[in-house]
Amino acid sequence: MPDDLWRTDTYTWSLQQADRLRRLRAGERVNDLDWENVIEEIESVGRSQLEAARSLLVQSVLHLMKCRAWPGHPATRKWRVDAADFLIQAQEAYRPSMAQVIDLPGALAYARKRLPWQRFTTPPQPLPEGGAIPLDALANPDFTIEDLEAALFTPA
Repeated sequence: MPDDLWRTDTYTWSLQQADRLRRLRAGERVNDLDWENVIEEIESVGRSQLEAARSLLVQSVLHLMKCRAWPGHPATRKWRVDAADFLIQAQEAYRPSMAQVIDLPGALAYARKRLPWQRFTTPPQPLPEGGAIPLDALANPDFTIEDLEAALFTPA
């Protein structure tokens, strides 16, 4: 049963389904496609790409927050470089179709929640309230880490 193979060996299942789809496209009558799981997997690919862009952006924001919260820490320079790298990766992963569904306020809230989990010898400096992640952070490849930092930490 195709559903069992999907549960036990997704790799083999995916190869078989791809072969069946190619045969169907070529005009062959194919009756054993696992349509329900094929549809689910296609939707899953899109969700994974959206989550990758969001996760990379969260990492960028979190690293900037660490720079602000522990400005004298020896790793501050590395955190800033990492923040810039995560932002570039997020911009590369972003697609315009994500604009309507990506939860930028939620991404910022998640990064803020994670900051206290960081454990260093000194307590963190307080971060300014407010700030936002603008969609330009992802949609505009010319948006820099300095732009993101200004958006996050400049009072409105």
